[in-house]
Amino acid sequence: MKTYRLKIKPQSSFLTPWQADTIFGNLCWIMAWREGDDALKEFLEQYKNGNPVFVMSDGMPGDLLPSPAHLSLAEQKEKGFDAFKTAKELKKVAWLSQDVFESVRVGNLEIELSTPIKTFKTFTTLHSSINRLSGTTGEEGSLFELPEYAFEQNDISIYLKIKDGWEEKVFALFKDLSLTGYGKKKSVGKGAFEIIGQLEPFDRFDGFDEANGFMSLSNFVPAKNDPTDGFYKTLVKYGKLGGEFTFCGKPFKKPLMMLTTGSSFRVNGNIKPFYGRMVKGIAPAKLEVVQYGYAFAVPVVVSI
Repeated sequence: MKTYRLKIKPQSSFLTPWQADTIFGNLCWIMAWREGDDALKEFLEQYKNGNPVFVMSDGMPGDLLPSPAHLSLAEQKEKGFDAFKTAKELKKVAWLSQDVFESVRVGNLEIELSTPIKTFKTFTTLHSSINRLSGTTGEEGSLFELPEYAFEQNDISIYLKIKDGWEEKVFALFKDLSLTGYGKKKSVGKGAFEIIGQLEPFDRFDGFDEANGFMSLSNFVPAKNDPTDGFYKTLVKYGKLGGEFTFCGKPFKKPLMMLTTGSSFRVNGNIKPFYGRMVKGIAPAKLEVVQYGYAFAVPVVVSI
């Protein structure tokens, strides 16, 4: 697998976070519409067998990269108020520049604290539900809020590890996605974006001899034999079916616990390009549906 970066520029605010599993789901619908259900089933079978043709990161703001989960714990080895205060401040550091990230990746956990970097802003918009009988709004309790997001950076970076021969197809899937929009409310213009340039080869995540672990650039679900000695946070996703499946009557998926972007683990032996797995049986109404749960792994030194 070779590593690439795809840069996209939002053309509107969005309601759906740029997380790898959601992006993957959107791309699967693009494939189904382009090539048919049989092609999609064959494609997903490789993922279910632990042999993905590409894995991806979450969408990153500009050139920034997430802070590893073990960063703030380095200071906690020391005792005293100053060490505690520094560790508390490090917990607030969500994003790092590429140079600082590279320094942390090779084991240097002493970084200079600065003002938190602004990545995206959140705001809410008011909407009114429509009475399906009268076709009107304005009834009591019809108003509701929807959270929206907008990146402070000019663009979003998505990192991909792709098997040889799949580069053009992966780029074409993203190109078609840019024509439909991403996530919720795309039919009214939300989640609009354009692709900047082409797939850009990216070698800054290449391995090095001192690496003893990996850090994930995506939320993921560990596989049975994945490493367990590490540092991580969790989130619970309450997913919903997309595409035509939205109208199946019961579009909601089961709650799914995932390890978050930035989770880091020690590894015995060689570090793989990805970890995690596909999750089966996630949608009671559509048993064939699977949830993407692979980790985009970056070799790191986990020194604490």
